[in-house]
Amino acid sequence: MGIPLAKLRAGIHFASATLVKTVAGLIIIKLLAMKLGPDGFGQLGQLMTLVAITSMFAGGGVANGLIKALAKTPVTTTEGASWFSTAFTIATLFALLVAIGLSVFSGVLVDRLMLGGLAFLVGLLAISQTIVGYGSLAQSEASSRGETSFYAKANIIGTVIGLAVLFVAVSYFGFAGAAYSIVVMPSLVGLVALVLMFKRVDIFRHVKFSLEAHKAKWLLSFSMITLVGALSIPLAQIIIRDVMAQRLGWSQVGLWQGVVKLSDVYMQFVGVVLANYALPRCAAAKTDRASGAELANIMCWLLATLTLGFFVLYFMKEMIIQLVFSDAFMGMSDYFIPQMIGDIFRTIAAGISFALMARGIVKISMVFELLQGIVLVLVFYALIDRFAGMAPVYAHLTTYGFLAVVMSVIYWLKFRRVVK
Repeated sequence: MGIPLAKLRAGIHFASATLVKTVAGLIIIKLLAMKLGPDGFGQLGQLMTLVAITSMFAGGGVANGLIKALAKTPVTTTEGASWFSTAFTIATLFALLVAIGLSVFSGVLVDRLMLGGLAFLVGLLAISQTIVGYGSLAQSEASSRGETSFYAKANIIGTVIGLAVLFVAVSYFGFAGAAYSIVVMPSLVGLVALVLMFKRVDIFRHVKFSLEAHKAKWLLSFSMITLVGALSIPLAQIIIRDVMAQRLGWSQVGLWQGVVKLSDVYMQFVGVVLANYALPRCAAAKTDRASGAELANIMCWLLATLTLGFFVLYFMKEMIIQLVFSDAFMGMSDYFIPQMIGDIFRTIAAGISFALMARGIVKISMVFELLQGIVLVLVFYALIDRFAGMAPVYAHLTTYGFLAVVMSVIYWLKFRRVVK
């Protein structure tokens, strides 16, 4: 009885946190679209991408590695304390590197992101990503003990506070308030996690600088996929937005940005399922055949759920655009079908990537993360002259259709004896 109940509690915790973040994401989109319009929403998209990149770099991306290490050797043991100290040191070094990088390129970033008069944003971003990094260590330690309530509390409380901050800031200060809020919001979850960690006084004994080479190397091996993914798609989107703004104007960028942000909301659900359910189940499978069966079962109901949701989303698209955005965004209704079909292919490719990762085939997953951005930009450039504003969604569909086929072939080649 105990084990199913524990799984039920964990499911409720993850589901509640995801639900709150999803609803908050929709409200944020509505606020920004209503207050800033397509032009302002499109410009703010560049800053959102920069914040997403720095947040992924925060803490060195060692969270998954730390969870696995502490699950075997808790932080209360000498070995576990050494793992935590090494992770803390890596997080600090990455925070310094990111802060230095932001400082060196602050002028370029302000110009490229058209943030004239908001130069302090870059410095605030350096502080924010440091808090995100340290907060991820706190969440990793709790996750290693199976304390899923910690994850839920940190994400729910931090998200609600962030939403309140954004509402006040954008209502009173417009674009500038929205920009500062976007920078601060990710750190609020980390800040709440650190506050919750104060209850575990014993952990703070292990917050010290200590770098064991073999432990650092092992932790950093887990971070490579995260860091490659943090750069690939966001950088591709920056390039695409820049080209679209020059050729078609920021209003057109805002329409595309709208459907991308809507996609981000429901793809967050896909990410939670793949990372927190598919990955551990495929990894725990004793044989490749059993792992393949788990993958097939999970992908069937996940794709069925997505497809059903997409039918509802498509037939209610005009109402959703008015509800989540405004009448000024009605032009994005044409983007729905190619974006949703592309997201189906994206889910297939990502599911296979997680399955390969679960069986220890990490390099292919890393190449997959890298190729997403490269192929997306190349296809976009090939389509922009002919399809104009529709080019980015057609590029999205083509990119993930191609990658879904490639990943399927790779999976079949790797496990063809099992499949037979």
